[in-house]
Order: sequence, then C-alpha cells, then structure tokens
Amino acid sequence: MSSDSNPIVRLARPSGPDWTKTAANIMLGRSFKELRERAGLTQKELAQALLLSAPTIHRLENAETSPQRRTAEAVINHFRIGDSERDSLLMLLSRAIEPEWFQHRFEDCTPGYLQRLLGLESLAIHMTTYDVRLVSGLLQTPAYAAGIIRTGLHLNEWDGPEMDLRLAQRLERQDRVLGQADPPRCVFLMDESVLRRRVGPKAVMREQMVFLREMAALPHITIRFVLLDRMIAGNAASMAGSMAHLQFGRDGLPEFVYAEGYEKADYFTKPSRLRDHAKPLTPRENDFERHLQLLLRIQGEACASPAKSRLMLDKVIKRYS
Repeated sequence: MSSDSNPIVRLARPSGPDWTKTAANIMLGRSFKELRERAGLTQKELAQALLLSAPTIHRLENAETSPQRRTAEAVINHFRIGDSERDSLLMLLSRAIEPEWFQHRFEDCTPGYLQRLLGLESLAIHMTTYDVRLVSGLLQTPAYAAGIIRTGLHLNEWDGPEMDLRLAQRLERQDRVLGQADPPRCVFLMDESVLRRRVGPKAVMREQMVFLREMAALPHITIRFVLLDRMIAGNAASMAGSMAHLQFGRDGLPEFVYAEGYEKADYFTKPSRLRDHAKPLTPRENDFERHLQLLLRIQGEACASPAKSRLMLDKVIKRYS
C-alpha cells in the first residue's frame, strides 16, 4: 500500500504459540487443504475416508468454525507426514481451539463483526487504515477513547463496568498491535475533519493531537490527512466508514481488506489462486480489488503529504492550547 517494498519482501511472522487463535485456525485449514490436494483427493473423498461429511471438511479448511480436536487429528493421522510437519500441525491445532485474547474478559463488549480483525491485526507486518470521522482506534488516547465510548452508552452505564471494560479492551488492543517489540509498518489515513470534531473538552483534544504528532515522528508510522477540499474517489465506501488493508508477509496469512459499516463489517480476502485471464473474477475477488484500489486512490488523490500532515497537527495543537 505504500511505495516501500518492504511489505512485499518481508517474511511473515513465524508461527508459534504466540499466534492468535484466529490465525492458527486459518493456517491449519490451509495446511489441511494443501495435504488433501497433494494427495489428489476431493473434499468428498476425504470426508468418506474419515466417515465425516463433506461440509465438515469444507468448514475445517476454510476456518469457518473452531476445529474439533478429534476431527482435526483424524485428518492429520490420515496423511503420511513427517514428525516435524505433524508437530507443527498439532501446535496450530492446540492454539486454534483456545480462546482469543478478548473472549474471556471482553467477549460481551466485542461485536462479532470485529472479532476477525482483532484476532489477526497483531500479526500484520504492514497495515493501512482509513477513518472518516474519528481518530483511528489504534491511535486514540485513553481520554479521547473514553469520550467516544461514553457517547455510545446509556447514561446509567457511564459509571458502570461496561465503560471500564470497553476502554480496557481498546487500550489492550493498541498494546497488542503497536506495543510489540516489532510492530507493523502502519499508514493511518484520517479525514481532516477529525482535527476539528470535538471529543470532550479542549484539554482532551490537545492531548490527542499531541499524541498523534509524537506517533507521526516514529519511523514505522505514517499519518496523512484526507483534505476537505479534495475530490476523492467517487465510491460510497470512501464516505461510509473505516477501512483497513492488512498484509502478513511472504508465506504468511492471505492479505485482506476490512470495510466497516454501521454495526457490521465485510472482509475481502486476496485471491489465492493464480490469475487466469480466461476466467472472470468472482464477485468477492472483485470486491477485494475494488476496495484496495479505493485505498490507493485516496492516498494518491486526496491526502496531504506526511510532512504537511505533521504541520497540520502542529497548527491544531496551538489552536487547542
């Protein structure tokens, strides 16, 4: 998503016990599919050999549900694989059946449409996000985040556990992604209006803008503002809500685009098959390309440069002082 070639050549983060449940589930399914295709079997043929249903194999390979240990072990035992490959698959299986980091303490305040993103973003090696109305959640200060969360709650919830849980979840999410020893390269695109839209008193806004300025100075973070006087790509998605493009490096998870609407989100995964010009793209493949091109056009046609964006932050900090 940037001119930097690093996201293309950089290897994915190595799989291991630190992987998230969501990532382990996806990689386990991909591994099972590769084993089956290597053996020349269809999903139906493998299912018959294991006395399972074809939909069960389909769900397992596509990570549509959490794997059942007995079913996954049956697939592993069916193929003649070496000890090293077997140990790797069993490690992935052990992680895939464990809960995600947010499923104990924060499950009640984590919307279902956000869970896949939360389960994968800490493993990205490059991330581009676009936010229309507010500062990106990964860059919000505690006071700014609290102001946003409070407006979405009922008055009787302001001093209750719901408020504290939602804020704690947001801060833990930030730490898991940006607080890593090797954080992802991030490009944050935000509408210029976030500099003016008040969330709380002036002190809260100043603190938030100072924090953005500090983050913009880091080598792995780029912040750019979509200027109000620019014509941007004429697509409803560019005005609707947040988007994010996550890349996981060579030999890693498939990259995807996340597009958020009101209390819902869509995930568009990059096609894994080689492009066959004789075959048209499926609608989902078209959606991935369309959303990716939209993000590229927003950067190319509507954004202030990183240097100008830092100057814009300097100016707004003075205004809130």
